Amino acid sequence: MSTMSAHSGKEHGRVLAGARAGNALRGWPPLHAWRARRRLAVALTIAVLALVAASVACVVADPLGVHAARAALEEARKRYGDGRQVLARLPALREAAARTTSHAPHAGNSADDIRRVSQLAAQSGLVLHVLEPGPAGGAHAEAFRSLKLIAQGSFAQLRGLLEGLAREPALMAPSELTIRRGGAGLSISATLRVYDALPAVALAASAGETARDPIAHATAAGSAEDGWRLTGILQDRQRIVALVETPEGVVTVRAGEAIGDARVLEIGPARVVVEAGGTTRTLGWAEAVK
Repeated sequence: MSTMSAHSGKEHGRVLAGARAGNALRGWPPLHAWRARRRLAVALTIAVLALVAASVACVVADPLGVHAARAALEEARKRYGDGRQVLARLPALREAAARTTSHAPHAGNSADDIRRVSQLAAQSGLVLHVLEPGPAGGAHAEAFRSLKLIAQGSFAQLRGLLEGLAREPALMAPSELTIRRGGAGLSISATLRVYDALPAVALAASAGETARDPIAHATAAGSAEDGWRLTGILQDRQRIVALVETPEGVVTVRAGEAIGDARVLEIGPARVVVEAGGTTRTLGWAEAVK
């Protein structure tokens, strides 16, 4: 009894579905009765849908390998750019490699060092007072011999000596250099180190620019603030005040204030920066400006 009821229910559902489909298609004429325009519109719609489906399938499946070709093209362009950069750096790399491979350790001794430095000093115009060998040190590539040098001359002559040292086959550089101004020019005291295993390094200088003598410039710029010195700093949370000793006495100043023809630019915990005549100077603890 229950089986028959279920079977009849299924049949009833099929009948209802067929009836609904018939109602939906009711009013549609048969295919052979369609007008030519209607047939053409339906055909074009089907063709467009088929074309869209085929395009989507081609994009997703990539049967022709377009995506792979584009990726390979981008990789080739990147490698081409890297190759051009390497090619542009090739002359510099060749020059650096040639310098590295062509430089052989220079086998020298203290006598040769003294002879070369004496010649360079004579060419630059420096007057040598002392030139004698010093202790050696270092190991392997950093092994060196030392020379003690005391000379008299000008800043231009000192620079000429340093430029001559930069043209030597081995690195010869000052490890200690003291320059004092005397009555007859500069008093120069230096300790030169000679490294046979290292090549010389040329001095850095701007093309067409003459080296300026900083010691002569500082001396020529002397003015009324010569002999000033810092004697005290007073500081709280809001301000900082400096005590500066001048030939006229001790004055109290803050940043931005003037002392005679000079102006205080900056006051720090251990220094005072003053400016006069376009020249900036620094005063330290109990240290006169020179």
